[in-house]
Amino acid sequence: MAIDWKSILGSAFAVVNGVAGASAAGKLSTYNTVAQTAIKAAVTKVDGGVDQLKTAFDTFETANPLVAQALTEFSTLATTLGLTLPTEDGIVTHIKAAIADLQGMFVPDTSTASAGTTTPAA
Repeated sequence: MAIDWKSILGSAFAVVNGVAGASAAGKLSTYNTVAQTAIKAAVTKVDGGVDQLKTAFDTFETANPLVAQALTEFSTLATTLGLTLPTEDGIVTHIKAAIADLQGMFVPDTSTASAGTTTPAA
């Protein structure tokens, strides 16, 4: 009597694939949650780091009058040449916006309601 290994292994592999798939999906969901939490923590740390960098620069500029004078002279020269320079606060705002954009790409916002439940503006 010959055993048909193809039929036995085929059904066994189907069962193993179902169990392994369900197990992997649960672990992947957990890893996804951990990764999103890590990204959110990193973004929060970077946002705080940008503020710390601005504070350090302001302190350095205040403590070094030669640096402050050089920056003022460069700004005056650039304006005379017709160039528009961004302000320090403008640069910080743009950096923070870029960080928020990156966070939005990698971490979906789960705190908002679904798009189907929005109410139209009056």
